[in-house]
Amino acid sequence: MTRARVLVVDDDPDLLHLIGLRLSSAGYAVSQAASGEEALRQFHAEQPQAVITDLRMDGMDGHALFARLHEAAPSMPVIILTAHGTIPDAVAATQRGAFGFLTKPFDGQELLERVGAAVAVSPPVRATSDDGQWRQAIVSRSVVMDELLRQARRAADESGPLLIVGPVGAGKATLARAIHDAGPRRQESFVALACDSLAEADLEKQLTGGEALRAAEGGTLFIDKVERLGAVAQARLLALVHVATTLFGRGKGSLPDLRVIATSAAPLEKLAREGGFRPDLYYALAASTLKVPALTERAEDIPLLVAHFVDRHGGDRRLSPEAQTALLEASWPGNVGQLRSVVEQALNQSVTPLVPASLVQKVLQEGAEQGFTAFDEARRGFERDYLIRLLEATRGNVAKAARVAQRNRTEFYKLLARHDIDPAAFK
Repeated sequence: MTRARVLVVDDDPDLLHLIGLRLSSAGYAVSQAASGEEALRQFHAEQPQAVITDLRMDGMDGHALFARLHEAAPSMPVIILTAHGTIPDAVAATQRGAFGFLTKPFDGQELLERVGAAVAVSPPVRATSDDGQWRQAIVSRSVVMDELLRQARRAADESGPLLIVGPVGAGKATLARAIHDAGPRRQESFVALACDSLAEADLEKQLTGGEALRAAEGGTLFIDKVERLGAVAQARLLALVHVATTLFGRGKGSLPDLRVIATSAAPLEKLAREGGFRPDLYYALAASTLKVPALTERAEDIPLLVAHFVDRHGGDRRLSPEAQTALLEASWPGNVGQLRSVVEQALNQSVTPLVPASLVQKVLQEGAEQGFTAFDEARRGFERDYLIRLLEATRGNVAKAARVAQRNRTEFYKLLARHDIDPAAFK
């Protein structure tokens, strides 16, 4: 396992040696700099996971160094070393976003605890090779994600359809885009169809020679939430996946040159067995499958993700160490998407530069309460799925479907209109 690198900055060679010795003995890779200017050069060259710097140094002092580091990498944890006379300065630096401070003379165990906490919330080391650019949007250092990304890199060179499964909010769409960027079609378009936001008729049109197919020519057609497709759209997608001789907007018998990548948060295999999804489409898509883990399966990535979301948000607000600890200890049923939302809400709501743990807990509690009260949304999803299955079973016969549902025809038509479902599509 790669050792975490810590950059130590101090113009006192004895103290520099002592800190380096203690950190090295604890298993850290240590870089040392005797000035702020030297520290900046080493920082950009070596990409450490944490920085320890004295405040009072000749030339560029600790204040100036922290400002430069904060500008270059806002989420980089910087620990301030301070004598008793400079404690107010160290406190002020902490309020501006420094990770914390240690008072000289410091306890060795306290040093290790503070550095360990800093490394745990450190931003990821950015890939430097051109080959790593494709995965830049995926923030991770966990073993389970490393294995997934190795599989993804191999899948990128394939030409057949790909199915990406995993829980809601896990990052399936991000992985799909990364695979496109890593593959031979990277110079062409990545066109997304969101099955939960487009009407069924629109999806059918797009999958039968619409703008999406034309735009994706030579590139990737991304079908997000494929489990939401109705019967007709599933048939259209199956024809597309099989590269069938169908009218694709360029003349009968023409073949589309594109790759299909689909995602699903639902158990497609189970749906296929029970009649809720075409078995032949499932098997066609699932010939190559990747599974994105839940956030709880990659908990070591939480600090990196938090740092990423803070940097992306911009501004001068930062999460306190206690707030970051609260995020580490929380459960994440909404996975990465929920984490991003909580971090952004906390940053937006904070009235101080350093976001307190109490605000993070408040946002988490509000999110949990909303999750329990989202009954209407769940009901809408159930209604739509029920109506689609009912129309499939009755082959679009509204009168028969209304009788089965024990609703009069007028009421049933209103339900169909509410969910933008055309019964003619099922005939």
